[in-house]
Amino acid sequence: MEAIKKKMQMLKLDKENAIDRAEQAETDKKAAEDKCKQLEEELLDLQKKMKQTEDELDKFSEGLKDAQEKLELSEKKAADQGRDILLHKWSLETRCCK
Repeated sequence: MEAIKKKMQMLKLDKENAIDRAEQAETDKKAAEDKCKQLEEELLDLQKKMKQTEDELDKFSEGLKDAQEKLELSEKKAADQGRDILLHKWSLETRCCK
């Protein structure tokens, strides 16, 4: 009879330990789910910021491309005008000196 009582106490203790472990597992699961949700929200925010940054990069890249094209045109125009001035000066000098 004493052996049965001891066995019952051991089973009761095992049951209480199992319940404690199950409750701790549930608590850990809830904490992990909360952390997962938080990280998913952070990921969405970061993806949104990255998209905005990529859009800004595209906008600034297009602006840079336009500015470079304008600069090239201005440099070509300045070179053409400089050549025209030199030709005109040379033409005047050759007329004056003849």
